[in-house]
Amino acid sequence: MDILARKGYQSVNELAAELKVSDMTVRRYLDRLEERELIKRTHGGAFAGQEMIEVDFRIRETVRREEKEAIGNAAFALIQPGESVFIDAGTTPAFLAYAINDTKRLTVVTNSLVVARTLENRTNVQCILLGGTVHGPTHSLVGQMAEEGLAQFRFNRAFMGASAIDLTAGLSQSTFEELPIKRKAARQASQVVVLADSSKLDKQVTFLFMALSEVHAVITDAGINPADAQAMRDKGIDVIIAPAQKE
Repeated sequence: MDILARKGYQSVNELAAELKVSDMTVRRYLDRLEERELIKRTHGGAFAGQEMIEVDFRIRETVRREEKEAIGNAAFALIQPGESVFIDAGTTPAFLAYAINDTKRLTVVTNSLVVARTLENRTNVQCILLGGTVHGPTHSLVGQMAEEGLAQFRFNRAFMGASAIDLTAGLSQSTFEELPIKRKAARQASQVVVLADSSKLDKQVTFLFMALSEVHAVITDAGINPADAQAMRDKGIDVIIAPAQKE
């Protein structure tokens, strides 16, 4: 735990070398720590905390990948041809971009470099990338230039990511720099759809950016606690359970 707190993400091999034990021993220890929800496992390593933003995007993308793929597919099914949508930065919104194909003519506005790269060759998708300052950990563009660019648009739907969802306080994020973009995009959308796997529910991280009263729908996976789903429905939020992907 001390190593992960000091260094962020570490591979199994790195931990084995530093602790002078076998890879098998490290994996066994990591399994136990994850069962206690003290760390998060990835393919080949681990990091501390629910959503350590210092961990590279490509590593965080491997966490709960199947659930995120299902959420992305369910989100794409909501979009109607001709709509204008905002897709937030973050690993779960990225899976919406991965799900978008050329069957619907769309306009997508984003501050995510990952989303823009994914959609650049979709012939039926007009993808507009906001300008701004590059924020490396999230592969996104932030700052005044991005906020001013966003002011020119209105959206049918804004698909938002979140580091955590607290059923009382609302949505929170690990990085302060992203908050103005998130808030502005949500205000300029007719519908706000939150994309969050079930591990994000009933948790808090540092920066609150949206109340649940501003959310119209949450797309999550079948691992959600039924009581949490009902609590959101009681607040008037449409809770969509993304079906597991078939083999």
